[in-house]
Amino acid sequence: MDKRAMYKISYGLYVVTSAAGGRDNGCITNTLMQVSSEPNRVSITVNKANLTHDMIAESGIFTASVISTEADFSLFKRFGFQSGRDADKFAGFTACKRLPNGLLAVTEGTNACISGKVVQTVDLGTHTMFIADVTDMEVISGAQSATYEYYQSNIKPKPEAVGKTSDGQTIWRCVICGYEYVGEELPEDFICPICKHPASDFEKVTGAKEEVVPVGKSDSGKIVWKCIICGYEFEADELPEGFTCPICGVDSSNFEKV
Repeated sequence: MDKRAMYKISYGLYVVTSAAGGRDNGCITNTLMQVSSEPNRVSITVNKANLTHDMIAESGIFTASVISTEADFSLFKRFGFQSGRDADKFAGFTACKRLPNGLLAVTEGTNACISGKVVQTVDLGTHTMFIADVTDMEVISGAQSATYEYYQSNIKPKPEAVGKTSDGQTIWRCVICGYEYVGEELPEDFICPICKHPASDFEKVTGAKEEVVPVGKSDSGKIVWKCIICGYEFEADELPEGFTCPICGVDSSNFEKV
């Protein structure tokens, strides 16, 4: 079988929100779809490691805000590049409004919101599929919906040239978003200014430009596996059994060998 056929499936992008225990949270997913028109039902699939998953399971409700081409990378940083278990994703965030179901919908960088009440769950191992009756829906703007391909080409920041600078300094590259830091040593407490990940998520890029290891292998010679959903890269000769993306939560079937 040619696994690349799966990559031809078109993916939309959504901020799925829920609440429990008096707290709001949300995460980025690409799994919303309408499953029936009468009754009007949708499904979403959420990784069990996400706090949003637990909130939906407890409350039985969610709202999906459809991300549009007007979204910028800050939306993905807020809801996709940090965990709700460690941070309040809605802290200081005003581009949202409270809906009749009591949940927050994102109102900037989105073009619609759809609320659902869970009527059935399906255990998929690492993920749970929530099938829900649509209880409310609203068009927010006329902007086109953003696809995953659009995100990769137009929203996600592009890394600068790799190698060493003209004066011979080392470049440290964030494996999450591609941001590059110039300096012989990367401070232990350094935080990426783009995706907010720590120094442990940076790799040292050595050698002049023409000597950089070709795309597909890291400096260690290991294979680079890239998540086709969010772009996260993992270095290993083989992906571990049961591996899931630490950023967007999809399983190993959504990784391709670069």
